[in-house]
Amino acid sequence: MRLSFLGWCALALATGCGDDSSSSGGSGGSGGGSTGGAAGSDGGGAAGAGGAAGTGAGAGAGGTGGASTGGTGGSTTGGTGGAGGTGGTGGTGGASTGGAGGTGGSSLTCLQELDKRGVGYTPTTAKGVVDAVKLTGKLNDVLIAKTDTNQVSTDPMACKFVLYLWEMAEVLKAHGIHKIGTLGSYCYRCCCYWSQENFCRGPNDPEPDCTKAPWQGYSNHSWGRAVDIRWIYKDTGQVYDVNNPAHWVEWSGPASETCTKALAAQTGISKELYSLACELSTKHAFGTILTPNYNSAHRNHFHCDIGQNGDPTKWTVLSSQTHVDEGPGDE
Repeated sequence: MRLSFLGWCALALATGCGDDSSSSGGSGGSGGGSTGGAAGSDGGGAAGAGGAAGTGAGAGAGGTGGASTGGTGGSTTGGTGGAGGTGGTGGTGGASTGGAGGTGGSSLTCLQELDKRGVGYTPTTAKGVVDAVKLTGKLNDVLIAKTDTNQVSTDPMACKFVLYLWEMAEVLKAHGIHKIGTLGSYCYRCCCYWSQENFCRGPNDPEPDCTKAPWQGYSNHSWGRAVDIRWIYKDTGQVYDVNNPAHWVEWSGPASETCTKALAAQTGISKELYSLACELSTKHAFGTILTPNYNSAHRNHFHCDIGQNGDPTKWTVLSSQTHVDEGPGDE
């Protein structure tokens, strides 16, 4: 009986140790993986410590499976479970450069844009002209001269028109041209030609009646948004005169053929002038270009304009008066 009683006590103590191990294992689970090393000295406790990173599952395993099973299962599960936390670093990729798109567009005023490009000008005022300026030197390395002189044209121009003249200069330079001679830009009058009755009004002159025949509204020269070009100065020293019938050979075919059949039929200087007029249109330097083919009033120059306001919506070389499709005020 005494031996049986002692055996029973030994069995009870062993079972009780097993419960304590399970308990210790449970506390290890709640404590997390930080104490896993210290708990390893206690066998079953190791399972609890290792099981902590595995959300407590190892604690129960340690209690029932014994020290070795609990310790192995817990440490393995705990180790891999913690590694998953690094996945969060992927979120940094979203920060990227989302604001870069803000560089598009410009908030500069027209005059500020002229300043940015280094255009020499002086502000002025002129009836009908928005943001009127006078050029004081070359524009984009091209001299826009008064007639056939070396003096810069000082007619008032709309600031917007000067920006289009900048684009004109790009086309001219590609053709070896750094100077043009003009017949004027600003003239407050009716469309579509100058006469003693339809003269350039000054600020103290009466307003013209541009509604009566033969006038067709106001000329775009009235807004400082047009220029008449007669002389073309090549870098080679050649001077082309649009008024010279040998330099610009008039086309007698249909109005729509100036930049197609008429251009193809030209030779020499005339071909170069036809090409220039057509390219100024296709490169969107001007909305409307009237050549000597248009009518007798334009026999001696190219009339180039961008309309009364805003930006052009059409880009046309008009070749005869019957081909006017831009409405009143083309010229």
